[in-house]
Amino acid sequence: MTLTKEQVTTLAAVQGLVIPEDELENVAIRLSSWLTAMEQVEEALGAEMDRTDPIAPVYPKEDF
Repeated sequence: MTLTKEQVTTLAAVQGLVIPEDELENVAIRLSSWLTAMEQVEEALGAEMDRTDPIAPVYPKEDF
């Protein structure tokens, strides 16, 4: 999946982040690479991932 700089800017804005213009290309490349890798994982393991319950994050310092 390849994202444009405009798409990355929009995604960042949704999260309340501002990416400096001089870093935007690098962030777009890295995020696109990560999403491509996740697509490959989904293709290889998708059915298995659908049969597995997610593991909730555990924060050992929190009182339960």
